[in-house]
Amino acid sequence: MNRKERRRQKKSISQNQVNSSLLDAIQLHIKKDFEKAENLYLKVIKNDQANYQALRHLGILYNDTKKYEKAIKYLTDAINTAPSIPDAHNNLGLVYFVSDNLASAKKLFEKSFLLNNNYLPALNNLTRVYFSLNESEKCLQSAVAANELDPNEYICKLNHALALSINGKIEEGIKILEKLKDENKTDDLFNQLALMYEVSGNIEKSNQYLLESFKLNQNNYAMLVKLMDNDVITEKELNYNLEEKYNDNRFDSLVEKSNLARCLYISFNKKKNYELAGKYLVVSNKLRDEVLKYEISKDEYFVNKIIENFDKEKINIKIQEKNNRITPIFIVGMPRSGTTLTEQILASHSKVHGGGELDYVRNSLEIDGVYDLSKQQADQIIKKLINLDDEEWKKIGNKYLDNLKRINPDNKNYITDKMPHNFMMCGIIHKMLPHAKIIYCYRDPMDNCFSLYRNTFAKSGHGYSYDQGKLALHYNLHIKLMKHWKKVLGEKIFLLKNETLIDNQKAVTSKLLDHCNLEWEDNCLEFYKTERDVRTISLRQVRNPINKNSLGVWKKYSGSFDKMNETLKEF
Repeated sequence: MNRKERRRQKKSISQNQVNSSLLDAIQLHIKKDFEKAENLYLKVIKNDQANYQALRHLGILYNDTKKYEKAIKYLTDAINTAPSIPDAHNNLGLVYFVSDNLASAKKLFEKSFLLNNNYLPALNNLTRVYFSLNESEKCLQSAVAANELDPNEYICKLNHALALSINGKIEEGIKILEKLKDENKTDDLFNQLALMYEVSGNIEKSNQYLLESFKLNQNNYAMLVKLMDNDVITEKELNYNLEEKYNDNRFDSLVEKSNLARCLYISFNKKKNYELAGKYLVVSNKLRDEVLKYEISKDEYFVNKIIENFDKEKINIKIQEKNNRITPIFIVGMPRSGTTLTEQILASHSKVHGGGELDYVRNSLEIDGVYDLSKQQADQIIKKLINLDDEEWKKIGNKYLDNLKRINPDNKNYITDKMPHNFMMCGIIHKMLPHAKIIYCYRDPMDNCFSLYRNTFAKSGHGYSYDQGKLALHYNLHIKLMKHWKKVLGEKIFLLKNETLIDNQKAVTSKLLDHCNLEWEDNCLEFYKTERDVRTISLRQVRNPINKNSLGVWKKYSGSFDKMNETLKEF
């Protein structure tokens, strides 16, 4: 044997040893012997720094043990080592998904799927992220594609049910999940069933499944928040003390700690100990803000660019499109400003279909979003919009109307779109759809902001709302922009103040209907009797008559929110 052959043999033996060690590490990992598996993975990587599988599996291990920063490092290294293999892209996407960074998760799942259109894990994860982002059309497309790849797979069936639920077919989704629960009882499945029943108005059934979900995982503090907030369970019924659990400080993530702090806020709030309730609400939101790191300067930049570039002359319509069979009614304003209530009133009319929070404006314009945009994204959107000609605006409007037709089973003449942050796009909506109606909902600034501050939103949505300074600035930017749109569009925008609606429901409802060219119907006064899917935080409130329960609630918390109150501006 010559020297060259001996070197080759030595290299082969070394490689076999590495492969053997890697397989041993994976087996230890499967058995959840994480410490030994970690050490063995690191040993393999020390001998072979470009070992894709070792880097990837170590990243997965760190994700399993909730060491997310390390997971990101090693999975990124794996991607850099073999960028054309889809697995690590998908694995890294999962890390971002569980960390509430949906934008990064979405990009990675899409990249993984692009590398291999038959890679089922990426397709299933894409369905979940689209569901979380309420991108209904894409969610259904990916769910159907996954079902075609493996129609018997449990997760494919579950995801298909979720996709149906946000595409106007919630009853079909419920039927699928009710069947699935007999073959695989998981806390996630019961949670999704609870959500679907809640959206469709069956609160009793929803509470039942919330409780079933929590029983399977009593450390799911996000679930406990809902149970306590909805009076389904009390602290006395738990097998642990909330404050003791919080002070133990044994948390896998800041989000988990934030959720338990929110449970303490709810507990002390129900005991009318508002000083401690306020303390834990502030603590909970500080932790969540630390996770999300929302950059409010991005919103400031985009709002100012919109105002600079879209004046009365720029959004003037030269040709009015006539004889549109469907009239969209846009209900805009800050979240928690009364948009859900307004939609429920209108959807109680025989000629109106309640569309809910639709993402069709953004989709039709083919833009990244309307807030939390980088400077580069904002500049690209502005450049794109100011360069559209009349024919292109018309096509965009027609694309939006085509989307509405898909969710209009009874062929009604009016469809509401209550995506609150469409307030950013009022002038743009006018260019797209000159015949559309625009309703701007607003309320007492502090009541609105406290309602945002005391609630949590799905994944990373409304990340500005967990810091009082950021929330106040975002609210004030919204006021600045709406004053601009009102000046530009005039009577096109109907102003609906929540407190005025509460004080004089019939008169305000009458004016609202007149603005939409709808005749009076008594059902609009008894909106709480209307049975329809409602998919917002306000879904339980709109099942009841108008009341004053939410007015001035923040004042009970003895100084916890005075600073925010001092900085907010009125419309």
